[in-house]
Amino acid sequence: MSSAPQIAMILLSVALLAAVMVVVRRVGQRYGWSAELQRKGVHLATGAYALMLPWIFSERWPVLVITGMAVLVLLLMRTPALAKSGLGATLHSVERHSYGDLLLAVSVGVVFFFSYGNPVLYVLPIAVVTLSDAAAALTGVRYGRSFFNTETGRKSFEGSAMFFMVTWIVAMILLLMMTEVERQNVVLLSLVVAAFGTLVEADSWHGFDNLFLPVALHLFLASHLETALVLLLELTLLFLAVLAGVLVLAPRLGLSGHTARVYTIAVFGIYVVTDVHNAVLPVAAILAHLAARHMRPCRSRYPDLDVLAMVVLISVFWLFLGRYAGHNALNMYDLSFAGSALVFITLAAGPRRWIAVAAACALAAAVATTTYRNPEAAHWHGPLWPWIAMSFMLCLAVPLLKPDFLDRYRGPRVVTLALSVPLAAFLTKVFLS
Repeated sequence: MSSAPQIAMILLSVALLAAVMVVVRRVGQRYGWSAELQRKGVHLATGAYALMLPWIFSERWPVLVITGMAVLVLLLMRTPALAKSGLGATLHSVERHSYGDLLLAVSVGVVFFFSYGNPVLYVLPIAVVTLSDAAAALTGVRYGRSFFNTETGRKSFEGSAMFFMVTWIVAMILLLMMTEVERQNVVLLSLVVAAFGTLVEADSWHGFDNLFLPVALHLFLASHLETALVLLLELTLLFLAVLAGVLVLAPRLGLSGHTARVYTIAVFGIYVVTDVHNAVLPVAAILAHLAARHMRPCRSRYPDLDVLAMVVLISVFWLFLGRYAGHNALNMYDLSFAGSALVFITLAAGPRRWIAVAAACALAAAVATTTYRNPEAAHWHGPLWPWIAMSFMLCLAVPLLKPDFLDRYRGPRVVTLALSVPLAAFLTKVFLS
C-alpha cells in the first residue's frame, strides 16, 4: 500500500476513535448505562478495531502514528472541560484514578511493533486485554461477592475467574487457528497464558494492566511459543515455587502480598525473556529501593508500586528502542538499572557517604560482569566505562547534594536520572555509527 492510502487510513482511524466515544456517550445517556459500562464499551470497540490492524497496514509506521495521535486525543479528553461533562466523560466519569485508556493505545503500538511478521504475537495479547479484561470488569461489577484487597483498591475473585476462563478459551482458539503448535502444547500453553495473565491483571493498578498484560503476554509467547511441553511445565513450576518463596519472605521485607506478587511477576518476566544474569541488576534496584524506603521514606502514596512500574518501563523502553534503532540495547538496560540501584543506595546511606562510594564500586563491577556475559552484538557501542563513570557521577551527585528532590515522585525521578546517560550514550553511538 502506498503512503497516501495509509495516511488516509490513519486519519480515519483517529476519527473512528472520536466517533466511538460520541456514539457510546449518547447511547449510554439514552439507555442509562453506568459509567463503567460506557468505559468498557469504548474499550471493546477500540480493541476490536486494533485486532484488525495487521490486516489493514502492511508496515509498522502507520500504527505507530495512530498510537501517537490516539494518545494526543485521549490526553485532550482529560482536560477539565471534557473530562467530566463533555466527550471525555465516556472514559473519565468512573470515580477512580486510571491511565488505562492511554496505556491501551501505547500497548497496541508497542506490541504491533514487536510482533511485526508474526500476527499471533499481536492478536492474542490484544484479544486478551480487550475481551478478557472487559468480561472480568463487568462480571466483577455485576456478580462480585468475594473480594481481595490491593494497595489501590479491591478486585473480585469472580472477575478474576472470568478473566482466566475467557483467556484460556481465547488463547486455545487463536493458537489452534494461527499457529502450528502441537495440540497438547496448545492446551498447556493456553493454561499458562491464562494463569499468568490473570495474575498480571489482578495485581495491576490504575489501568496499568492495559500495558503490562499485552506486553507481558507478547514477550512470553515470543520466547516460548515453540518450547517443549516438559520445559514449559518446568518453567511453570519454577515460577510457582519462586512466588511461594517470595510470599513467605514478604512480611520480613515489609512488603504486602500484592507488592510481593507484582515484583515476582516482573522479575520472572525478565528472566523468561532474557538470560538470568540480566535479572540481577533489576533485583538489585528493587532491594536498594526497599532499603531506601526504610531509611528515608518518600512521600509517594504507593512507593513499591511506583518502583515496579519503573522496572517494567525501563525494560520495555530499552527493548523497544533497541529494536527500533536496530542496535542491541542490553548493556544500556543493565547500566540503567545499576544507576537506579545506586540512587536508592545513596538515599539509604544518608550521611554515611562511604557506603554510597562502596556501592558505586560494587555496582560498576556488577555492570562489567553482567555486560561481559551479554552477546557480542550488545558491544557495538565500544567501551562502556566512560558512560558508567558519567552515569554513576550523576546518580551519586543528585541524592548526595539534593536528597529532598527525591522525596516526591521518587520513581519517575529515579528513572530520569538512571536513563539520562545511557540514553545519551545510545543515541550518540547510533547517530555516529
